[in-house]
Amino acid sequence: MTRIKKQRKSVKVILMETAPKKKERLSDPDSYASRKQQAQKKRKKHLSVYEKARLEAEQQARNEASGRRGSQTFGPLADKIRKLNAKKKQQEARASKSAEAEESSDATKESSD
Repeated sequence: MTRIKKQRKSVKVILMETAPKKKERLSDPDSYASRKQQAQKKRKKHLSVYEKARLEAEQQARNEASGRRGSQTFGPLADKIRKLNAKKKQQEARASKSAEAEESSDATKESSD
């Protein structure tokens, strides 16, 4: 004797004709589907190993051509460091000029004595 599976008979048949189609969901910028699609497009693409090696070789060639040993540094911190180094060089130059001026003035005083 086989068992007969119970069947659920619904009184009301629900038709899903009113659900929006995929094109309609994507056209609405606030819908989940459109936000998900935009996020997938904006997501960072990882480079292949070949592409990474090629970019690294190009960077190294540019560094060798410009005479730099490391990679070029850009950004606000690098600019700040460059400005501080320039100020230090100017102060050292002023100090050396003033020291030379004092030595020359001392030498002229000794020669006049």
